[in-house]
Amino acid sequence: MPKELAGIRYYPLQELSEELDVTLHTLRAYIRQGKLKGRKVAGRWIVTEENLREFLEGRG
Repeated sequence: MPKELAGIRYYPLQELSEELDVTLHTLRAYIRQGKLKGRKVAGRWIVTEENLREFLEGRG
């Protein structure tokens, strides 16, 4: 389930990993390769709902 902060919906990487049934390592590789846009906040990776949508639509 996405969380919300300041009107922005986001997914912690751990939850996204479970939702998409992929490993954290895979998600971090996607971020490193530029396939998925993520951001580190307070030492943890998050992905906004918008960035997830772009990734799933193949626009990431």
